Amino acid sequence: MAGASAGVTINGKVAVRFRVANGSLTPAQRAQLTSDRIKDLVSKGVDPRAFTVEGTRFQARVLAGDILVCVATAADARNAGRDPLGLATSWASNIKSLLLLPAVVVRPTDLTIPLGENRTVMVGGAASGPVYAKSWDDTVAAATSGTDGRYVRVSGQRVGSTCVEISVEGERVTIPVAVKKYAGYVTDASIAEVTGSPCPTSAICYAVKQALAGCVVPESGATVRLGDVNCHGGALGAGDQRKVSVDVKISGEGYITYSTPATVVVRNLVMPRNEVSQLFYSNDPERLLKYQVLFAGKLELQKATRLLYHHQNAMGKKAHLVVDLINPASTPIKVRIANASAVPIVDTVLVGYKASVDFMKDSQNNVSVIQTIPAGSRLVLVSDILGNLDTASGIIQVTQLNGEAAYMRVASEPPELDTTAAGDIASAPNPLVLSMSDHVYESPTKSVQTDYVIGQRWAFISIGKNALRGRTDEKTTLYGNYGVVYDIDVKVQNPTTETKKVQVVFDPSAGLASGVFIIDGQFVSTKYAKPPEEFSLAAYTLKPGETRNVNIKTVPVAGSNYPATLVVRS
Repeated sequence: MAGASAGVTINGKVAVRFRVANGSLTPAQRAQLTSDRIKDLVSKGVDPRAFTVEGTRFQARVLAGDILVCVATAADARNAGRDPLGLATSWASNIKSLLLLPAVVVRPTDLTIPLGENRTVMVGGAASGPVYAKSWDDTVAAATSGTDGRYVRVSGQRVGSTCVEISVEGERVTIPVAVKKYAGYVTDASIAEVTGSPCPTSAICYAVKQALAGCVVPESGATVRLGDVNCHGGALGAGDQRKVSVDVKISGEGYITYSTPATVVVRNLVMPRNEVSQLFYSNDPERLLKYQVLFAGKLELQKATRLLYHHQNAMGKKAHLVVDLINPASTPIKVRIANASAVPIVDTVLVGYKASVDFMKDSQNNVSVIQTIPAGSRLVLVSDILGNLDTASGIIQVTQLNGEAAYMRVASEPPELDTTAAGDIASAPNPLVLSMSDHVYESPTKSVQTDYVIGQRWAFISIGKNALRGRTDEKTTLYGNYGVVYDIDVKVQNPTTETKKVQVVFDPSAGLASGVFIIDGQFVSTKYAKPPEEFSLAAYTLKPGETRNVNIKTVPVAGSNYPATLVVRS
């Protein structure tokens, strides 16, 4: 009836829609007339590209050659909100594209399906009959036609390649299908455990990456890439926890790339400081002249071990310095690690200083990371490529919390032999072939108590003297006591009737040396101290009759000349 909308449908889609009458012709009559003309043209084999438009600002016509198809009047144009020529042009374009539409159109035109999952192929085109689907190999991919729409569901059955054939009214389209595994997956949210009062962001970020390494499961040959670890929020207080999100991407040839944001919950555990029962000293030889195992030692369960390593590459070629923890047992173990490893540089004094600074600061705040080492595996703690004359230095403290005793190893290797990075978990070497080192020293902590009375003899405290003897060989001597922590208590008294100023100074009595100290809870350091100069570390003002207790913690710095002396004087 007049005023009702009517459309001309081609291959299931509306090409032309009339909304107003034209003279005595209602929209429905106009649509029927246009449809009949197009059917007649199609039956005579018209080329769809023959449809053209001509017209004026009052009306425009769609033509096929010199045959009229339909008219776009001024009233049609006003109703559509455009001019007659533009409206007729859109009608002609619709007619062309729909007449050119293939019998069967599929989207997408090829499929990659994860093993065990489904993917959908949408079916369109000129053919409007029932949709049929057939897989060339049902054991690779099964195909079924949808019952509630025009689509085909394809499911991956096993890894491989095949094709799915889709047919409608005898017209066929073939889609190549590949079924592949994801390159890996990520297990449920993981837990990272740290300690520290507070725990700094550097340790948090490392712990997050290590926790992810335990819950990211790549397929053979796949590569894992972690996005930036967002450790915003600063240091984490003892007993607190925080969620950290990291983008994980696992990819590899022949696999489907797997990408997901992974969440790690970081927990700062309240744990006591571990008393160190033994010191591993890796400095023999200090100058590396060949590739070799430099140190090997066995951990003690529930007892802390401190490793000090300091080596200079003198081979004239690159060397890969590796420090790792080896778990040869058939069960995983947990370890608590405080790792203060400096980036290798040529300056042998400065690199030792940097490692000692990090060690003393982390030790003051009880900073550590709890990690798991799987059965038959090793955890790479340090992986440094040393150029000629580069020196690597570090102090690492490890407590094995459970399981059978693990081993610590320091080795200099050809760079191409071991491509692991710090933090990696790799296969364990056979610990039975490791020769245990002699440079193992018990109880590497020296407690010193001394007094200084103003007006009397100055207090002289030697750091690095009275060398420790080896656990298994008394002839093995730790000259300089490098890696030994000194805990010094000085009782300062002012018996005079005047206010007096007292100083704590560092005397590099054996030669060029750096010093790192925690004095009454405050970090103090000096670099490149050279005799005969003395360097003031702290100063105190004591009132008449006042007594003050001063606590000093320090460690002889690798690469420096020790013994050195602390002097307390007024």
